[in-house]
Amino acid sequence: MIPLYFLIQHEVLRFSKVAVQTVFAPLISTTLYFIIFDYSFQGREVPAYDIPYITFIIPGLLLMSLLQNAFANSSSSLIIAKYQGNIVDFILAPLSHWDLTIGFMVGGIIRGLLVGSVIYLVSIFFYGGAVAYPFLALTTALLVSGVFSTLGILAGLWAEKFDHVSIFSNFVITPLTFLSGIFYSVQSLPPLYAQLSRVNPIYYMIDLMRYSFLGMSDVSPLLSLCITGGTLMVLFFLTALLFKRGYKIKN
Repeated sequence: MIPLYFLIQHEVLRFSKVAVQTVFAPLISTTLYFIIFDYSFQGREVPAYDIPYITFIIPGLLLMSLLQNAFANSSSSLIIAKYQGNIVDFILAPLSHWDLTIGFMVGGIIRGLLVGSVIYLVSIFFYGGAVAYPFLALTTALLVSGVFSTLGILAGLWAEKFDHVSIFSNFVITPLTFLSGIFYSVQSLPPLYAQLSRVNPIYYMIDLMRYSFLGMSDVSPLLSLCITGGTLMVLFFLTALLFKRGYKIKN
């Protein structure tokens, strides 16, 4: 337990030392989204929900920042360790493959939750801060940050240079996030596009967070919860397996 504790502490200290970049930068960019959309769509409502547009998009924007930072934390930690050569320290330390998986994952979760929390505090000025199901919102935040933290570990293990991590971020996560219904209700899309949206796992994560905030959703919250939790379990065990085999870190 002690080596695992120090690994988690290492991960937290690593992003805490550059908090301006890791916490305040996403806070500012998301706040700009709030200001622009609040001003541009003032007085407009989302037809399927009958609520102001800014209230509709806040859960999605919050989750988008959370998942991006959870991914960035674990992926950058591993690729930097590879570049600097101190990945050997992790391999030789008395850490099992489970410890490595949990340690890096928890570091990403903490950063994701921290960014999500400060963004939520700012969002109170734009919509009042009401959350229909607070426990579900926290559970969703934990699960989603866990999903993207483990995805970041996988990207960091696979990547041989920083450009490879960018492939995950720019060509997988960003397109899937922007097409997941953050800025619109999938119910308002033509049937073909609505069906395509339903094969995107991030759609269910956004919808679940929206349900926890507003009490309304496009699909069943139980279905979204099962998909999100199932995705986390698959990625978690896959990550532990790769650590056990020393995938791209022992050679």
